[in-house]
Amino acid sequence: MMTSEHRLLSKTKAGAGVYLRLVFLLLAVVPVAGGLLYGLAYSLGVTGALSTGFTFLHWQQVLGNGALLHSLTYSLYIALIAITIATATALFMTLYFKKSLSYGALSYFLYLPLTIPAMVTAFLVFQLLTKSGLVSRMAYTLGFISDLQQFPGLVHDALGFGIILAHVLMAVPFLTLLFHAIYQEQGLENLKQASENLGADNAYFVKRIAVPTLLKTAAPNLLLYFIFILGSYEIPLLIGSQQHQMVSVLAVQKFQRFNLLDIPQGYAISVAFTLFVLLLLSLTFKKLQRHA
Repeated sequence: MMTSEHRLLSKTKAGAGVYLRLVFLLLAVVPVAGGLLYGLAYSLGVTGALSTGFTFLHWQQVLGNGALLHSLTYSLYIALIAITIATATALFMTLYFKKSLSYGALSYFLYLPLTIPAMVTAFLVFQLLTKSGLVSRMAYTLGFISDLQQFPGLVHDALGFGIILAHVLMAVPFLTLLFHAIYQEQGLENLKQASENLGADNAYFVKRIAVPTLLKTAAPNLLLYFIFILGSYEIPLLIGSQQHQMVSVLAVQKFQRFNLLDIPQGYAISVAFTLFVLLLLSLTFKKLQRHA
């Protein structure tokens, strides 16, 4: 039978759980929900400096000209390519440089890029890949090009090569450390030895055991990093194309223009993007839970 001390302890734990949920709601959910509702009200003309009453005009302008759809599609393209390349690179380093990640200099070197802000990474990529940057000058010195203008435009380009490279440089160290920690926690080295004893080669272990285990365990983190790239601002602002803008850059430009009538459109873009991200999170996490 449960003693009075056990009942008191259970009630205390239950009360602490309720208290922590309330604190989470107050510190995380309420501010986000409040900001979302304010942005929605501003985009519908209910509030704001030039509010004229409830209207769908700003939403019609945002959705009608196709800028939001184009920007969202471009952002999805950038985020998908960047996270795919970064994930593949991190998996390769985790599976084929295990000793260096555990004991060698690489285990320390990977922490250095994590201290570099996104703006600094964008600036470094800009200095490397512009037509007058370090790479183009090296190509000119080595005779691969006869003029600096022959160097391909890898920043401010329509394909977003510079943006993708900057995000890959930021993501690879983080994902490598994540996969390496999962590799150790899941005991994959023991599974590798067991598979070898049963006659499986290294390729079978990597393809059938290691990669599926690492991806399945890291799936929530990969999703959140994908959304982080999707909503990034500093990198596409500094080295992105003006003709092809990511969602965050498009929204902020609406806020910063001198025309106050563009501000409700900025709020409409922000609300639409937030709702899209929440829908993506909801659908993806439900799918992950079903396959857990």
